[in-house]
Amino acid sequence: MLIYAIKRLLAGIPTLLVSFTLVFFIAHATPGSPWDATSNRPIDPAVKARLDEKYHLDQPLYVQYASYLAGAFRGDFGPSFRDRTMNVSDIVERFLPVSLKLGAAAMVLAVVLGLPLGALAALSRHSIINGAIRVLSTIGISMPTYVITSILIVSLGVGLGWVPTFGWHGLFSASSIVPIFSLALAPLGAVIRCFRSSLLEVMNLDFIKTARAKGLKPSSIVLNHMGRNALIPTITVVGAYASSVLVGSFFVESIAGIPGFGRYLVLAVAARDYPVIIATTLIYAVLVIAINILVDLSYFLLDPRVRAENT
Repeated sequence: MLIYAIKRLLAGIPTLLVSFTLVFFIAHATPGSPWDATSNRPIDPAVKARLDEKYHLDQPLYVQYASYLAGAFRGDFGPSFRDRTMNVSDIVERFLPVSLKLGAAAMVLAVVLGLPLGALAALSRHSIINGAIRVLSTIGISMPTYVITSILIVSLGVGLGWVPTFGWHGLFSASSIVPIFSLALAPLGAVIRCFRSSLLEVMNLDFIKTARAKGLKPSSIVLNHMGRNALIPTITVVGAYASSVLVGSFFVESIAGIPGFGRYLVLAVAARDYPVIIATTLIYAVLVIAINILVDLSYFLLDPRVRAENT
């Protein structure tokens, strides 16, 4: 298993290099300068020249690329152009934990609710419960996150006054209810549908009929036989949505006023803050690769065929 994990980890290095290269050249190809992006007045050419020299933007692009790449390997992305009093590492340390907590809480909620609801829908597929759960999953998948966030803020915050309409006071405060539920609804719907479909495919297979013929308890059959096999495709969906939630929370953070890493990325893009843009892209790429590795390792643990192929 360790060798399998190392192989998957090494396979992610080219992805990081390609991501870094693409975002570097796309960011530098954007018209304009970081120094006039946040100003309504044109910057003095002499001032711009001094700033370019200070932050090495006057050097050839390939020299800047090599310098940024060397710094990225050391974990040093230099100072921020937008907030010149802070290094990029300080920005990451301050804002990234908020986004990670928010995304992790949303995914935990989606999985904890999605698996039992999917199983309930599969085991009672001819009832009203099945229909209600399917409607919930369809709404979660079809509605964009920013629409759900806006509806919840207007209804729960403005209309009923149950939650704050803007700001962040921690993961275990009322201000986290709207963003967590908004981010969790889409993966919740996907987990419900995938787990339900997987259970329906598994429940009529021969080994399930054999387990029933042996007189095993229905709960044991569902948990140890049907559930284990139905989890394999569901984990793929969970991994895909985990990547989406962790790297795509900037919509929710911007609307709800959450000081997260995604919201700061939006501000950095508007300000052409190259170091922050590059660092954010690489960190998100690392998160996506890490999630994919965890998904692959879960296959290794759940599916004997994967273990046989890699031993």
